[in-house]
Amino acid sequence: MVSPKLAAFLSCQFVGGGEIAVFRICRWLAEKGGFDVHLLWALFDEGRTDELLRHVPSPLKPMPVLVPTFHVGKKYFGALPMTILRLAKHLRKMTLDSMLSIGYSGNVPSILAKRLLRGRLPLVALEGIHLSAALHFSGDLGIEAKLYLGLIKQLVKRFYPHADAVVACSKGVAEDLVQNMKVPRERVHVIYNPTDPEIEAKAQEPVDHPWFKNSKIPVILCVARLDPQKDLPTLIRAFSIVRKERPAKLVILGEGSERAKLEALVKELGLDGDVWMPGFVDNPFKFMKRATVFALSSKFEGFGMVIAEALAVGTPVVSTDCPSGPAEILGGGKWGKLVPVGDHEKLAEAILETIENPPDREKLKERGRDFSLDRIGQQYLQLITELLEKRPNM
Repeated sequence: MVSPKLAAFLSCQFVGGGEIAVFRICRWLAEKGGFDVHLLWALFDEGRTDELLRHVPSPLKPMPVLVPTFHVGKKYFGALPMTILRLAKHLRKMTLDSMLSIGYSGNVPSILAKRLLRGRLPLVALEGIHLSAALHFSGDLGIEAKLYLGLIKQLVKRFYPHADAVVACSKGVAEDLVQNMKVPRERVHVIYNPTDPEIEAKAQEPVDHPWFKNSKIPVILCVARLDPQKDLPTLIRAFSIVRKERPAKLVILGEGSERAKLEALVKELGLDGDVWMPGFVDNPFKFMKRATVFALSSKFEGFGMVIAEALAVGTPVVSTDCPSGPAEILGGGKWGKLVPVGDHEKLAEAILETIENPPDREKLKERGRDFSLDRIGQQYLQLITELLEKRPNM
């Protein structure tokens, strides 16, 4: 029997949690779902090709559609027609049975390419961002980003209704798509992002850093890009309050445009010897498992993958109650403390309380299993199978 052929298309500025989640889903569909999976991509920056390929699991067949050298803003829209035409050309050759696309920068060209081909190819568009929240906070990013997101909103409202199904990575994202982006409710499905299937094994790897070997001094961990969305200045200010109350260490894993600003704030607050920012690491789970508290200070999320991953290894979590995802993962506070966005005092208070009265780690792991790849993969398989069964005979 010939395996049904599925393509996944992404067009992105960087490889983030949403893209990695889709790679995991595609891997599951290839290994356990019976699909012949092909990965198509267009990157905003050709220098990031190696970064993308580093995250692609081996069963997938990566195929570059287009590698334009453009960045966020008006140049994206200038390259959009080229992306649509080249994607349509690839799709015409591939004789696919179904297709996934990822994020608004991948979904819009995929939907338009499908319409250009006038085919009956079932298309599932995945959305991993709460666009209204991103627009709300876009003033922090500058006028160009605000205009860019505003134009994206119009494209989403115009074209998302033409996808066969739209998968939102959280209930908050789903509600935003329905209420503010005018996507028909019957087209929107909520499927959470999956954790790494090898997370337990990776968490067992040793950590060669003295802070994780001294159980008497708590370590607060954050895994995040160093950019405005993650609001790391609030976390650092919260840690400054914690540090005045008791000995503690802060570790931030990730890289980004705000490194210099964050390092200056650490120095200004006199925290040089207690904050470690080593940049990107291949295996954050070994740090997660050994951390006392995992803290997330984001202004907005689509899902908040790192929270689910922290729970999966049994690490207590404190997060901002941002739109959207963290409150859903943490059950409204049942599996971890939630604090207001931008409130470093409340964040510090929640971290201190969690250090003093940590929750049962086995119960956190149990909650983390709700986001296992097998569970999430089955939901995608069911959705794609239903769409294939509804497809009209050619």
